[in-house]
Amino acid sequence: MKSIHETGCGEALLHLLETQHIDFIFCSPLSVWAPLWEALARKQAAGSTTPPTYINCRHEVLAAGLAAGCYKTTGRMQTILLPTALGVLNAAMAIRGAYQERVPMVVMAPDSFTFGEMPGRDPGMEWPPLLGDLGGPARIAEGYVKWAKEVKTALELPAAFRRACYIAESVPRGPVLLSIPFEILIDSIPFQHQQRIVPYPLVAADEALKAVAQLIVSASEPIIITDHAGRSGQNIRTLTSLAELIGAPVFEFWMPTCTNIASNHPLHGEGMVEEMLETADCILAIASDAPWHPADRKLKRNCSVIVIEEDPMRPRASHWGYKTDYCIAGDVGANLAGLVRHVKSSFRKKPDAVAARDKRLKRWQTHNERRRKEFILQANETMAGSSDIHAVQLFQTLDALLPKDAIIVDEIIAQLNLMMKVLFQRNSYQHYRGLIAGGLGMGISTALGVKLADPQRTVVCIIGDGSFSYNPIPACFGIAQQYRLPLLVIICNNQGYASQSWNTFKYFPDGWSVKTNTFLGSTIEPTPEYSALASGFAGYGERVDHPDDLESALRRGLDAVQSGRLAVIDVLLKP
Repeated sequence: MKSIHETGCGEALLHLLETQHIDFIFCSPLSVWAPLWEALARKQAAGSTTPPTYINCRHEVLAAGLAAGCYKTTGRMQTILLPTALGVLNAAMAIRGAYQERVPMVVMAPDSFTFGEMPGRDPGMEWPPLLGDLGGPARIAEGYVKWAKEVKTALELPAAFRRACYIAESVPRGPVLLSIPFEILIDSIPFQHQQRIVPYPLVAADEALKAVAQLIVSASEPIIITDHAGRSGQNIRTLTSLAELIGAPVFEFWMPTCTNIASNHPLHGEGMVEEMLETADCILAIASDAPWHPADRKLKRNCSVIVIEEDPMRPRASHWGYKTDYCIAGDVGANLAGLVRHVKSSFRKKPDAVAARDKRLKRWQTHNERRRKEFILQANETMAGSSDIHAVQLFQTLDALLPKDAIIVDEIIAQLNLMMKVLFQRNSYQHYRGLIAGGLGMGISTALGVKLADPQRTVVCIIGDGSFSYNPIPACFGIAQQYRLPLLVIICNNQGYASQSWNTFKYFPDGWSVKTNTFLGSTIEPTPEYSALASGFAGYGERVDHPDDLESALRRGLDAVQSGRLAVIDVLLKP
């Protein structure tokens, strides 16, 4: 039995963070966090270097992106501190992205319930006129977090924090928010150490996995569709094993959030999955928010659709119009492992199915290899003789220069398909998308979180010039400098928001926009010298606009990163 002793709430909160195995505190500062800062200073003065490590953030979106990047790399949840409801609002899009991507994090935001009227508990004169919102941070955040609560008393703080951590890490995972009034932070409580509540993964019933396995083995044309099944190395291996076991291709949604299967694997599905829907008789939608488009697309008669997800049919979203016959809910990795076990057992009882699987496996391997070669041939023909840098050239050159263990974090739209097909064909780099989920502005902060969690590896953020404009650049570059996080930022600069012209071409091909080359909403003029921003943070910056200069520019950027500096290479390219 641990002893009970009187402890300041700042000190108690630090002990709670340690108990929950939190690696980092990402704080967008506000002075009412002084009780926690004092506890951290005391710990530092005592010579302790044990986690959590405090990281001072210069923007709320940066704090959320760092937490997401760390989680994507390590699988360990982090915590962020935001300045009251205003900070929660500023980070809202990033937190919503974590919510939709099922990324757990504990968001803590201070508040006040006396606004200086309690002696010895005054948060500051700025609170009455500026910082108080009706309902506080918890109410503000309700629409885009998994759970939100205001701590009502100092005695409640330990239980509320442990509860928040458990809820965030439990399936379905997601961000939670805890609002802690300053009057509680400055108080003291009788405190007792308690161990972490382990959020053991929830798995589907064995009979459900067995029934689905039998259905898969009986299918003649199964396919797999995913966009975020590979959230850990083990999940990638399990998904790959399942694909090989059943002889099914793995198609990724056009905007996958992570590596799911090696892009050069023979069963990595090439082409659009919509081309395969009318022949597939069993579709496994595994961790896929939108398996195909549109949702009401015609499927083969009697095709069975199996949805495997933490929370099938997307209760966090406004739409799920996809045919769904079976749902397997719970931890995706654990359920995939169980499914593999039952599929193996079912195949042992059906030798004919094994023979059919082997033929299917060879057919898909041939199909995917042929499609890959056709794509590269077409891409090389497109850029032949061009005086402009083509995206294919950029990704081919980058692939030739990067170390094989490099990590790619991207926030691009127009060149995404080219990147996925070209950059990953020789080397299966670890890959994550920025915390996007419909919004832009988290790519660089997510990449910095990845670098913080895995400092020995080269981390490259590939970002569009439009996306770059949404990122909090001074805050991101500042933290890279302050905490020595050398990052290679490559800007795919097509001088505009190319994706914003897609519907103009689609619905008005002969309209005035096309006739006059007037694409409102898609141009960025004049083109800024983005690379010049690096020098303000002791980084290296260079713009490159000719194919002959590309390789040397990328080499100089990588050399700068190896020397411990931020590098920004602004590549003017087409498309």
